[in-house]
Amino acid sequence: MSDHALIHLEEVSIRHDEHVVLEGVNATVQTGELVYLIGRTGSGKSSLLRTLYGDLSLTSGRGRICGEDLRVLSPRNVHKLRRKLGMVFQDFGLLEDRSVDANLDFALVATGWKDKKAKARRIEEVLTAVGLPNKGYKLPFELSGGEQQRVSIARALLNDPPLLLADEPTGNLDPETTEEILELMHALPQQGRTLVMATHDWASMERRPGRVWRCEAGTLHDSGLDAPLS
Repeated sequence: MSDHALIHLEEVSIRHDEHVVLEGVNATVQTGELVYLIGRTGSGKSSLLRTLYGDLSLTSGRGRICGEDLRVLSPRNVHKLRRKLGMVFQDFGLLEDRSVDANLDFALVATGWKDKKAKARRIEEVLTAVGLPNKGYKLPFELSGGEQQRVSIARALLNDPPLLLADEPTGNLDPETTEEILELMHALPQQGRTLVMATHDWASMERRPGRVWRCEAGTLHDSGLDAPLS
């Protein structure tokens, strides 16, 4: 396997509640790639993403994400993988009773940050990166939907992860805001990060080409080439 492969799956089966939703999955993703994950509702897109970030166990096949072996992940050690990932969801997942700064501080503490000055500096950096440099004092309900999603993207960037996973990140946004968020998301691979994004936005895919993973008929069709797992 290439030293730069952030995702490598070989003959993987994706299960949800003992039901196999995808079988015989083979795929490799290198650093800096943009990958679209597409397919009908219920085709296995979210289950695949959940397997990639360790929320669903890998029960067959072999997989390695950011150097971590999916076969040995458990609730005790999954934090090792999560520190290397950024995750963005359709549901913003912000703590409604805490300010933006407090939401981001909570995420930093959960991933092992302790120094107050370092945390404050990093929070300022990521909020500036997503275009919200002066919104740290606000509560989530005081922000628009697009601003809340920017905060969730900022949270995903806190540990400067090489890989970001996004599950329909614009599903709850209006068309104008959707375009703004997609511009922000699509800049990430240009910064050397890898982005795997589940989406139904065909127009965006045409404007911003990338590799395509299609979940269909119980398997994953990858537009790229796979390499053997080592």
